[in-house]
Amino acid sequence: MDLNLKDRVAVVTGGAAGIGEAIVRALAAEGCVVIVLDRDAAAAGKVAAALAESGHQAHPIACDIGVAAAVTNAFNQIANHTKRIHILVNAAGVLSTGPIADLPVTEWHRVSQVNLAGLLFCVKAAIPAMTGQGHGRIINIASVSAMRGGGSVGNTLYGTTKAGVVALTMGLARELGPSGITVNAIAPAIADTAMTNAALTTEARQKALARIPLGRLTSVSDIADLALFLASDRASFITGTTIPVDGGILTT
Repeated sequence: MDLNLKDRVAVVTGGAAGIGEAIVRALAAEGCVVIVLDRDAAAAGKVAAALAESGHQAHPIACDIGVAAAVTNAFNQIANHTKRIHILVNAAGVLSTGPIADLPVTEWHRVSQVNLAGLLFCVKAAIPAMTGQGHGRIINIASVSAMRGGGSVGNTLYGTTKAGVVALTMGLARELGPSGITVNAIAPAIADTAMTNAALTTEARQKALARIPLGRLTSVSDIADLALFLASDRASFITGTTIPVDGGILTT
């Protein structure tokens, strides 16, 4: 299926690893010009260089999205390179584990600053380019933790921030729709990434797998494939939705 994404400019936060990297590589394979935005400058540069060696257009930008000024600077760099932003994928996120009673208040600030505030900073920075061209696709990475108030890996704080992503997705879709911009979210179950694997004990992994009807963790390609569709014009009349990619875990 030709998704007609060639030469579209895609900014992917958290693009140097995990879900973000998978989406970067998938978009590049479809011919997009990809901006690999990540707080790890070396990792972003490595991903972009590997794509460039394969003939793709990829540019790394170091940015901690939890810092508003850093986001402004990053998007100014993008504007200096190209005035266009067709696709924004908000994949950057941090995980929190453990019961609230055992966590300092600063843990809420740490998690929400990236998962919620950082996402909003990036959306606001991308809006001028998207409204100016009368077209845009914003894709947010939420989590089934949003529907469960946490889960097998992320705790209540994490689930709350991801529920905020779901609410932001709906509200932004309503506000930005008249400008030709769609806003959707993808809600994976436990994704098979380094971040989640580091938090999963062997016992927790076995319990999680027992709850998933399809019997495996969410692969990053499962998520990237859906992101490609939502980024394309084939999804032009889909907005304000959160789509689970969870192997059926929400049915259990």
